Amino acid sequence: MGSAGSVAPTAIAVAVVTDGEMVLVGRRGDDAREAPGCAEFPGGKQESGEDPAEAAARECLEETGIEVAVGAEIARVRAAGRDGAIEITFLEATPVDRGAAPRAPFRWVNRAELAGLRFPAANGAIVARLIAAGHGGSSPPGCQG
Repeated sequence: MGSAGSVAPTAIAVAVVTDGEMVLVGRRGDDAREAPGCAEFPGGKQESGEDPAEAAARECLEETGIEVAVGAEIARVRAAGRDGAIEITFLEATPVDRGAAPRAPFRWVNRAELAGLRFPAANGAIVARLIAAGHGGSSPPGCQG
């Protein structure tokens, strides 16, 4: 698709943290550069030398205060960000301490509640899979931004 001189997409790693029927979800600030006001899973840019699993675990701990065990890759999604192409790696994760409470703006949400939240479009397939695994609901509306 791109030419030899094209810039590689920014690598983003996202932890999809589940604990039974609960999913760890946050809300982006209304002033966020990307997808303001949207629901989100913990994650962020991979640092130099980090693999997606390391980045997802680090970002989750930094953003939520919850240490996670990262499992299998769920999906890789390419999307257009405000500053160029991004490639998001979504990974399964579970909390190391099942009783841990996340820092705001993150909270535990029942899978059935996901249908009522607005996620960025790049998260659509992941959210639909989580809802289906929770036995109900429909696909959530997309979040623009």
